[in-house]
Amino acid sequence: MKTEDLIATLAADATATPKSPFGARLALACGGAAAVSLMILLAWLGLRHDLMAALETRQFWMKAVYTAWLSIGGFIAVARLARPGGRLGVAAWVTAAAFVSMLSMGGMRMMRTPPAERMADWMGHSWNLCPVRIVVFGIPVFLALTFVLQRMAPTRLALTGAVAGLLSGALGATVYGLACTETSAAFVATWYSLGVGACAGIGALLGPRLLRW
Repeated sequence: MKTEDLIATLAADATATPKSPFGARLALACGGAAAVSLMILLAWLGLRHDLMAALETRQFWMKAVYTAWLSIGGFIAVARLARPGGRLGVAAWVTAAAFVSMLSMGGMRMMRTPPAERMADWMGHSWNLCPVRIVVFGIPVFLALTFVLQRMAPTRLALTGAVAGLLSGALGATVYGLACTETSAAFVATWYSLGVGACAGIGALLGPRLLRW
């Protein structure tokens, strides 16, 4: 049997299989792994001391909405690519829209900030720690996603690994937001995005090895 015929057969079988069980497993894996990341955060950094007050600010929800938006795009992408011949489709637009929106907000913030304060606003006090911490908090999610995807039949392994990494980084960034006190949109657009992007890059490198079937 030719490779193309094998993929077509697998794709037909995947179409006949109900989609809800995999979606439920994927959601369960993400939720469970995010809980593990939260426990790591509590043991390592702890919650920000002013969390209750921060919940009433736009800055807190700016970060939360951004990372949640990326998580939704990543979830859709992983669900689509988990099956043979899967394509990104709308997931690419959802993810791109999140990034462009955050980048626009960051750019507007920089334009409104006095020139002498722009560097401090952009770098914050944790620019060198933020991306690394997001990667750390994304590790449990990536391991859980790898476990779930190994039981599926993705055919675009590097891309599947990349979107699994993106979802992992987005959820890791969501968890990290409970400890991070940075408030600048420019900071979030740069350093949060860099952390999520690093997770996607790592996933792209590991995908062909870990997801091979």
